[in-house]
Amino acid sequence: MSRSNEQLHPPQGQIGYLQLPARELAESATFYGQVFGWKAELTYGSFEAPEVIGQWTTDRPATPTSGPVLWLCADELWPTLNRVVVHGGTVSSPPRLDQGQRWLVEVDDPAGNRIGVVVPVRPSQAQPMIAVDDVEAASLWYRGLFGWQSDHGGAEYERLVCSGVLVLQLHDKRTEHHHGLISDPDLAPGNGALLWFGEVADFDDVVRRAAGLDATVVRPPHRNPPEGQGNGPSHRELWLTDLDGYTVVVASPDGEAYELP
Repeated sequence: MSRSNEQLHPPQGQIGYLQLPARELAESATFYGQVFGWKAELTYGSFEAPEVIGQWTTDRPATPTSGPVLWLCADELWPTLNRVVVHGGTVSSPPRLDQGQRWLVEVDDPAGNRIGVVVPVRPSQAQPMIAVDDVEAASLWYRGLFGWQSDHGGAEYERLVCSGVLVLQLHDKRTEHHHGLISDPDLAPGNGALLWFGEVADFDDVVRRAAGLDATVVRPPHRNPPEGQGNGPSHRELWLTDLDGYTVVVASPDGEAYELP
């Protein structure tokens, strides 16, 4: 049985339709589609956004400095601001931290509408950087082992990401950039530190890829803790040495090797 128009209509007081001034319909459709993922239909200039529909119109002027401001949610700060600029918008104010919970930043879309972007504060996370002899070779090695993606590329510096999250930075050991050299060439690389990558769901595939890379194995796959010693992290580990001599530990998800009584 189909739902009635009354059932489909949003409840009283909810924002149910949005009209946005546009300079060109296609320009605005591209901007909001690429930056926020809205779906556009250009015949009537209409769009679909989460929990709201609307239409772009060339009959109304943009209001960059007065009136209500539409605040749109985004997942990440830098990638969103970068997409704003790439797709014809302008960042009009620096991001500001609101109550330690969210980032607020105002931008102008290509038509000149002032809109706000709300991004949640993320917990601190490790983003290790290591000095390497050959950035491009090291990048290939780590991408071959884990299946990560390059997010920078080049002979001096590399960012490696997994599902869009930065997991490792590679820096040429002879390049100073603005901070000077990041390693002492007279010391062994990584002395006293392990490059530990946990929660690796495709652990068995990594083991096979390590063999294909002819990686130096420090400790072959093993359970932590050993069998018969209870359920601590209950994962498996593989210890390797990378091209520059750093010790790399690959660990399956905690609980993956749970030992039954």
